[in-house]
Amino acid sequence: MRAARGEMDALYRDARVASGIVILTDPQGLVLHRLGVGKFAAEAANVALLPGARWDEATAGTNAIGAALAEQAPGSVIGAEHYFEMHSILSCSAAPIFDPFGAIAGVLDLTNSSNEPQPLMLALVNRATEQIEHTLFEARFRGFEQMRFHTDPYVIGSPHEGILAFEGDRIVGANRNGVALLGLEWPAPRAPRFDDLFTLEHGAVSHNPASDDCIVQTGSGQRLFARMSLSPRVYRGWSPAQAAADAAARSEALTLPQIIERILDGPLAPLVKVRRIKAGQLIYGEDEEKVAEGGLVIVRGGRLRCFASLDGKELTLFTLDAGDALPIHAGPMFEVKKDGEVVVMSGKAYQEIVRSDPDLARSAMPAMSRMLQRAIRMTEDIVFRCVRYRLVQALCEAAERDGRQIADGLVLDAPPSAEEFAMQIGATRQSVSTIIAELIRDRLIRRLDAAAIVIADLDRLKQQLA
Repeated sequence: MRAARGEMDALYRDARVASGIVILTDPQGLVLHRLGVGKFAAEAANVALLPGARWDEATAGTNAIGAALAEQAPGSVIGAEHYFEMHSILSCSAAPIFDPFGAIAGVLDLTNSSNEPQPLMLALVNRATEQIEHTLFEARFRGFEQMRFHTDPYVIGSPHEGILAFEGDRIVGANRNGVALLGLEWPAPRAPRFDDLFTLEHGAVSHNPASDDCIVQTGSGQRLFARMSLSPRVYRGWSPAQAAADAAARSEALTLPQIIERILDGPLAPLVKVRRIKAGQLIYGEDEEKVAEGGLVIVRGGRLRCFASLDGKELTLFTLDAGDALPIHAGPMFEVKKDGEVVVMSGKAYQEIVRSDPDLARSAMPAMSRMLQRAIRMTEDIVFRCVRYRLVQALCEAAERDGRQIADGLVLDAPPSAEEFAMQIGATRQSVSTIIAELIRDRLIRRLDAAAIVIADLDRLKQQLA
C-alpha cells in the first residue's frame, strides 16, 4: 500500500474530471483502499466497490479486477459486460501488480460510470502499475547490484526500463520489463547467471552512472544498452534459495519523513539543519541558496506556500506539506501557512548522505517529481484554460482534500479568500470575485457564513470542467 499510494493519488487526479474512483486490492481481489468522493463514489459503494469487499471472479463474477487476476493481464469490463446486472453501472479498467519474483502483489483499478466510458483509462492504469512495480523492485533489492537496460538508451532510468538484481553473477530478481525484454520465464525455474543470458562478461558492464551506457548482446543476438548500479551492500547469508522462500514477504519502502528521522538520529545529523517555521513567516529562496547551494528543503511538519513574485503580482506555484521536498532555488519564495519544521541540506551534504543512505534519494526524488508535475500542470492550465475553469478546479481539489460532509453537501471551512484563489490560479482578485458570484448565482456553491462555502453537489460542480 505504501508503494501504491502516491500513484493512486496521481491516478485519481487524472480521473477526477470523469468522477472516477481508484481501487487497490490484494492478490485475492480483496479491496484494501479506495480513493473517490461524490455521487458516483456513493453509487459504487452501494454495489460493494469499497474496502473489505471481494472482487475475484468466484465472488463477483466477470469484472475487471477478477479478470486481471484470472488472466494475469490488464483489461477493461464496461457496463453490461459485468456478470451481475447491478454492476452494469460501472466502467472498470484494472491491471495486476507483479512483485520482483513474478507473483501478483495486488490489482490497481480505475472505475467510472458506464454512462461516461473513458478510452484512456486502461492506459492510465498501466502507467501507474508500471511505476508501482518499479517502486516495489527498488524496495526489495535496494541492497543488491542491479543492471538497468533497454533497447532505447533514453529509457534507462525511467519506470519503463528493464532491471535485473544480482548476487554475484547470479540473477535473483527481475522486473516485468526486464523479463519481457529478455524473453525469460517468470518466475524462473532456476536462478540464471549473467553469462547464461549475455555474451559479455559480468564485470565488463559499466558501474559509472555518468558514463556512456554499455552495449550488451544476448545469446539470441539482441543488442541492449545497459548500466550496472553502484557497488552493492553485502548481505551475509543471503542466497537464491532464500529469495524464493521470501517471495511472499515483500518489503515496504520507507517514507521521506521516516528516512529524515533516521538521519537525524544517526551520525549524519550534523550535515543537515532543522529549522522551526512560524505561520506568516517569509522564506526567500535567494537567501537559502546562498547558504545551501544546490541543496534541498524537506518539509518535516507544517505547511508552506511556494510562490513567485513579479511587479507586485504573486503566483502560487504549489503548497508543500509534511513529506514534500523541493530543490533550493533563488527564484521562488515561501510563505509559512502553518507552524512546523523544515530540514535544509546543501548539495554537498545531500550527496554525502545519499552515498551512505541511498534511501534518501529513492524517497526524495518522487516527492520532488510530484512538485514538478504540479508546476507543469499549473503552467499548462494558465496557458490553455480560462480563469473560470482554473477556479472551479481549485474549488474541487480543495473540497476533495479538506471538505467536511454535511446533509446539504461538502463544507469548506475557512476556504481561501478571493485574493488567495487569485494567487493560486494566476488571475486577478476581481476576476475571481466575479466568478464566485456567478457560481453562487448558478447555485453551484453557496456561502454558509462569512468563513465557509458549501458545495451542494460536487459532481455537478465538476461538470463545469468538461
